[in-house]
Amino acid sequence: MDKGKKTKVTPLKDSDIVDNYLSSGIVPSDLYNKDQSVREELRSVEYKVFKRENPSFLSKIIIFGASTVGKVIQFRINEKEEKKLNTTLYLLGYDFDAKQLYGFSLFVLVLGIVLSIALFAISQVLVGLFFMAFGVGGYFLVQNYPKQQLSIRLSKSSSDLVTFILYLVIFMRQTPNLEAAVQFASENLTSYLAFDLKKLMWDTAARKYVNIKEALDDFSKRWMKTSPAFTDALFLVESSTSQEDEAGRLALLDEASQRILSGTFEAMTDYASTLKEPLNTVYMLGMVLPVLGLVLAPMMMAFVAIPDFGVLLAVMYDIALPLLVYFLLRGRLLVRPAGFAAPDLNEVPGLPKIGSFFVKIGSKKIKVNAMLPAIGVFAIFAVVVAFLFPYMLVFGPTQIYVSVLVTAGIGFALFTYFKLSIIQLKSTEDELIRTQNSFGDSLFQMGSLLAQGFPPETTIVKVSETMKNTPMADFFNITVNNVQNLGMSIKEAFFNKVNGSTRFFPSSMIIAGIRIFIEASRKSVANASAATLYVSKHLANLRRINQEVKNLLEEVTSGMRVEVGLLSPVMAGIVVGLTTLIGVVLRSLAGSINNIQSSVSTSSGAGGVGSVVPFAFSLFNLSGGQIPLYTFQIIIGLYLISLSVIIGYAIATISQPGDRIVMRDTIASVLLTSMALYIIITFIVTLVFSSVGGLVLGATHLA
Repeated sequence: MDKGKKTKVTPLKDSDIVDNYLSSGIVPSDLYNKDQSVREELRSVEYKVFKRENPSFLSKIIIFGASTVGKVIQFRINEKEEKKLNTTLYLLGYDFDAKQLYGFSLFVLVLGIVLSIALFAISQVLVGLFFMAFGVGGYFLVQNYPKQQLSIRLSKSSSDLVTFILYLVIFMRQTPNLEAAVQFASENLTSYLAFDLKKLMWDTAARKYVNIKEALDDFSKRWMKTSPAFTDALFLVESSTSQEDEAGRLALLDEASQRILSGTFEAMTDYASTLKEPLNTVYMLGMVLPVLGLVLAPMMMAFVAIPDFGVLLAVMYDIALPLLVYFLLRGRLLVRPAGFAAPDLNEVPGLPKIGSFFVKIGSKKIKVNAMLPAIGVFAIFAVVVAFLFPYMLVFGPTQIYVSVLVTAGIGFALFTYFKLSIIQLKSTEDELIRTQNSFGDSLFQMGSLLAQGFPPETTIVKVSETMKNTPMADFFNITVNNVQNLGMSIKEAFFNKVNGSTRFFPSSMIIAGIRIFIEASRKSVANASAATLYVSKHLANLRRINQEVKNLLEEVTSGMRVEVGLLSPVMAGIVVGLTTLIGVVLRSLAGSINNIQSSVSTSSGAGGVGSVVPFAFSLFNLSGGQIPLYTFQIIIGLYLISLSVIIGYAIATISQPGDRIVMRDTIASVLLTSMALYIIITFIVTLVFSSVGGLVLGATHLA
């Protein structure tokens, strides 16, 4: 394996994983019967917890339906497709097969059609169409659900691949035990990858695999095409166990660490370079062309009598187009290569959960749901709109001025919810990241002091003194206090469930580094020194690669921010102002044409050419539009809000996938920028265009 050789990385696809399993014969042909003996042996409490970890509401419905209704309804499917789907279900750990899943999907389809026919019979057409769409959509949703879940599982697992290899390398440099290293990694990882590793260990214990090496070989086949750097690195780690001399073993581990880091950077470089063109396509199809097409909407309303045009416009712009943009972006987001896992704040004491925040009143902290202030913000705008509602009924620019408050109320209410739902978590996450970034420097100092012969307890005290006024200061102060004042051992000082310093700084990298330090200290001070210095070195490399990856992706995400935060609201505001101008002009022309029709009809009588003129004018509907201007503006405003949320989600997923705190913070930032600019532009353009329109109509005597 040449270090300089650049490996081509293919996009992450669930079909690749399934094909690898089918071609290798790993999955038995009658897997659900043959695997029964293994299932019976895995009835422990831990495995039951693993099986029901974080099931979504939709997952529960599909699992229940396929396990019950699917056993009754038989559905014949293609043998090749059945094998692929069975393999997908096997990888996900579901206890039903492809025929059961397809049987439940058929039940959903028939149920939707029967209900829609019954509703059509009692003249409930719209509700009937909804249930018809529900049946058809549910049919395809149920069938494709396992494939989507596998893609999501692979995407979330891929974020921890780099950390997984680093954990293996760090642990095995001190203890060349592959099974213990996998156990160490599974305890420190927090994503789906941790569950996958625990499943491998359970399967090994249940004699499904001969040993952990065979289990890891099986596991690596899932990533052979999508992350070849991970496969190579894992092979090097496994190979290190068969080396006779210590120097050769350590060299292979170092090469594994370097391979996964360089491979990650190469994959991210390729991903960033291929991302720009698809995003430009999404921007043109989902933003530019639809907004420009809105210019034609008032003309269509004026010249062509379209029934329920407002409903049609709302469905197109507030439902269809956002869904189109989401699914176009989703395809690119799912193929994001493995990156670096986000920090986990679930175990930090004194922090609210996502969706709420604390308000301190005196000495008490009261938990507040972020939805409450969001509703309050919307209520304030609603009261103002209710007070000004009579002005919204008068055709003209006043309809725009008042209706913009409706859009602002919805947009700013969503901003308030997203921002307050993570406002206290975001500051803690930022502090944790700063602490994690400086952890490498702390380890270097610890390694240097240990090399000088200082015992671990003295080393911690000295490092806490030198790390004052740094992000790591609080971490070491808590540790030293636990040792000196509470009489804890070094291990307890770090990992005590109540007062341990890692409880307040639950960074997986910090926890792993400290555990390596403690394990190495049990052997000798020299081992502890070598281990901490090595971890420090690789944390520095990891930080450098991570920063380079962020810089690469920032070039892409900054363009998305400009498009949805600047260009889209400007274009939407101009279109609303232009629509107001066209509506006012057409309303004036309508009155003039009515006068012409009356004059022609009176002067020409009932026959002759004159009778054609009223008929010709009746083909047009110059009434200023079939939907009020305020309805048109609200539709456009909701469209822009939807785009802002979707683009904010995409930016966060590209930058830091799986981090819900960053996602909500990014959505709030994008939403605030786009809504503020849209409201300002709409007010200004509408005011200018309506003033110009009034002057023109006054000069031509049409007003």
